[in-house]
Amino acid sequence: MANYLKWHVSMALAVLWWTSCGYVEGQVRSREKPHMLRLYEDLLGENSSYTPDVRPVYDSRTPTDVTVNMALAHIIDMDEKNQVLTADVWLRLNWTDEFLTWNATEYGRIDLITVKAAKIWRPDFFLYHNVNHEFDGWLEDVVMISSDGQVDWKAPAVTMSACLVDVSDFPFDKQKCPLKFGSWNQDGRQVNYVQGEDGDLKNLIENVEWNVSKLSVERHEGNFNGVPYPDVTFTIHMTRRSTFYVINMLVPCTLLAFVVGATFYLPPDCGEKISFGVSVLLSLAVFQLLVAEAVPRSENIPAIGVYIIVSMALMSLSLIAAAFVITLGDSVQDSKPVPDWARKVFLKYVSKALLMGDQSRHGWHSREHSYSPPTTLPLTEMNGFANGNGMYSVNRDYPSVRSTMSTNMSTSFSHSHPALEKQLKYLKQVQCTVQEILNKMKNVDMVHSVHNEWKILAKVVDRIFLVLYIIASVITLLVTFRNLRR
Repeated sequence: MANYLKWHVSMALAVLWWTSCGYVEGQVRSREKPHMLRLYEDLLGENSSYTPDVRPVYDSRTPTDVTVNMALAHIIDMDEKNQVLTADVWLRLNWTDEFLTWNATEYGRIDLITVKAAKIWRPDFFLYHNVNHEFDGWLEDVVMISSDGQVDWKAPAVTMSACLVDVSDFPFDKQKCPLKFGSWNQDGRQVNYVQGEDGDLKNLIENVEWNVSKLSVERHEGNFNGVPYPDVTFTIHMTRRSTFYVINMLVPCTLLAFVVGATFYLPPDCGEKISFGVSVLLSLAVFQLLVAEAVPRSENIPAIGVYIIVSMALMSLSLIAAAFVITLGDSVQDSKPVPDWARKVFLKYVSKALLMGDQSRHGWHSREHSYSPPTTLPLTEMNGFANGNGMYSVNRDYPSVRSTMSTNMSTSFSHSHPALEKQLKYLKQVQCTVQEILNKMKNVDMVHSVHNEWKILAKVVDRIFLVLYIIASVITLLVTFRNLRR
């Protein structure tokens, strides 16, 4: 019996010694671990009770305040037709994790650690109006955790957000594209988003088409079925760089609009007057197609589009005016003279006002009064005799004698010279023919004068249309620029 008790006591002492040695060895080994490793095992190790699925607050009725900051790095693309803004942004979120706190003196004065973002709890952070299916609001990156539980998450992201584009002032338009961040499932009773500082533009890379003037931030809180859903909205204020569009669109359109004025300088009877205007009109229609391809389809017509449409309308009216001028100047079929009121108003006063001089002096009335056909001598008044060749010698120096002797001479010639009577008959026929030719030439000259007068009137009317077209084009251009610069 004594030996049995002695054996049990010896075994108990051996077990106690072995256990004490293992414990001391374990303590020594534990103290040999780095402080960072011990801290990580104590906070997020397998033996810790931390889980990323639970919101890290001791009082579940207290919401977690999440501060949101953003820096804009680059405007990658602005798709006006699809109204999508692609931007490179740097997001920064801060919140307090009450389960991840420690005493820095117990861990070698370590007050900041870096862990995988997937290891800790994260808010249900989401970009509203997101069109990029690959962006979920988070990157599987690292976060910074301080000893007081402050979590600092920084990550770059490429966002593709819907942006309503207003092209009314294109190419001098200004756009505002919001980036709205918030929770999709967690309401304001669980996560409260707080706006940080204004958006950062210090590291912004300039875009060749857009100039970012401001990055503002606002906090909103919407209620859905009585439940608050806070969000933080960053608004990118952009102004289009218009130099490219002015040089390649606006300036050519303006030049084409004013080139049409050259059609009014062409003569009214020029056949190229209409074809030249049609060619310029088709060129302007090509620019209208380019503008339609550059801007999105919307009810708001861009300012440059309005300018092109108005210019095309003015060009169409100029073609109608050119057709009217050509018809006005072509009066060959109708030889009616220009009305007196038109001659007085247009050829006298209007032409002087247009610095064309007094065109009424070239009228057909002045030509008619100044026209004097050659004087003919009646054959019955010829006073002379027939020489040996049968020719008459006419005496023009004695009209009184000629008048008294004409009857006797003609009678004596008719009785004494029958051949001379026949020649006299032929001369009378020649005289009638010459007189008929002279009258016809007079009529032709009168028609030509009337036609020239109509051409002068058409030229004056054409100059009136030129002045009206230039005034309308200048007013259209000034109104367009005034609307663009509002």
